[in-house]
Amino acid sequence: MRSICFAQAIFIAGSISLAFLAIDTTDAQNSLLPPIPDWLSGDGITGSRGGLRSKLTDRGFEFTGSYDAEVWGNTRGGLVSGTVYTGLLDFGMKLDLEKAFGWRGASLSTTWLLLSGKDASEDLVGNFLTISNNAGFNTLRNYELWFQQNLLDNKISIRLGQLPADTEFVISDYGALFLNGTFGWPAFMYMNLPGGGPGFPVGTLGTRLAIQPVTWFKFQTAVFQGDVYAQNVNNHGFRWRLDSQNGFLFLDEAQFRWNQQTQETGLPGQLKAGGWFHSGQFSEVNDSGLVRDNYGFYFILDQMLYRKPPEVAENLATDDKDGKSTLSDTHERATEKKSDQGLGWFARVAFEPQDRNFIGFYFDIGLTYKGLVPSRSADTLGVAFAYTQLSTGAQQAAIDAGSVGVGAEMALEVTYQAQITKWLSIQPDLQVIINPGGNRDLNNALVIGGRVSITF
Repeated sequence: MRSICFAQAIFIAGSISLAFLAIDTTDAQNSLLPPIPDWLSGDGITGSRGGLRSKLTDRGFEFTGSYDAEVWGNTRGGLVSGTVYTGLLDFGMKLDLEKAFGWRGASLSTTWLLLSGKDASEDLVGNFLTISNNAGFNTLRNYELWFQQNLLDNKISIRLGQLPADTEFVISDYGALFLNGTFGWPAFMYMNLPGGGPGFPVGTLGTRLAIQPVTWFKFQTAVFQGDVYAQNVNNHGFRWRLDSQNGFLFLDEAQFRWNQQTQETGLPGQLKAGGWFHSGQFSEVNDSGLVRDNYGFYFILDQMLYRKPPEVAENLATDDKDGKSTLSDTHERATEKKSDQGLGWFARVAFEPQDRNFIGFYFDIGLTYKGLVPSRSADTLGVAFAYTQLSTGAQQAAIDAGSVGVGAEMALEVTYQAQITKWLSIQPDLQVIINPGGNRDLNNALVIGGRVSITF
């Protein structure tokens, strides 16, 4: 126990120290220290590769890659105290067919995942609000492999192939900061859909249509293979089966945005309202039989609450009469650049039928603040809470199995993402898991850990 706490304390203390001691590249030119090497201020750790990266991008080829290394320690409660390592290598390629071959509005993309290590939720805590959103069955897996065609100046977009839903549907922008899996592809999806649904780390066959007639409104709809299969069955992402027995998953989402344009001065926000329908067969959670079809509804709100004052750049102009440099007129001399620093808030709520789902009601809520620490303009602090209520059928099944205190599982997360360079970030993280498994069979768990991310 003491060794676990000590190791986690060293990890967090070291991470925070690196974050605060790191040189802010935006202030590098004003620093008395030697100039930062070009590779340190570049977009990736591998640099420009002798200019090859930009040349390929100009021709439509963009190669992506990153690696996340995580350490998680359960200090008390849950199944057992201990420490695990979780790793994720993410790599792929995007091809702009217009730049490469002149095919206007067309593109291709593929993403592959190499998962390694262990799952802190499965091995240490025994909960289903997954502690790491990088955890999964250890294998090399295809996540995305799709073709996209944009039409009418990008007002219409059609995508088909191997698709995940969690890159476009059911996602909160502010919630993306957090490391617990439920703040991304949420538990009300992965606990209720066969195989966890088309969310990390499993994509599946599907097609998506997005329509955005105006800047403030977007509607998107998609259909996916109904059962993506368990991760240890669909090992590499290519277990495809389209038929009525497997069923189909339909997703619809309307998005309303405000104050997103440059000329708009208010605080930006967005509301998403969506629903899903599954045409397959589902076992009733109390094992009383099979039911046909399943569905659910959700709502998501992202709203900036406070934004740091914008930067003002005063433009100098030359006076024609005496040749002296003077300020230009009021319209030209004050050029405002909107800041992305400040306080943001998000919330999600979802409802599903009680008889055929493990989760019947869900909500999460959180706050993030970017640029809270002076001179650390790219760092973000966040705190979030998730509440997952078992359906009445799941509660009764757990009680029949001898569980006590059956009701809901909850997760509280506090995290700090320190952006050391554009390609390196360190993110200490603390999570409290309340009622692991949705009951009181296990004691509440305190998990300390974090992530180091490198972009290539």
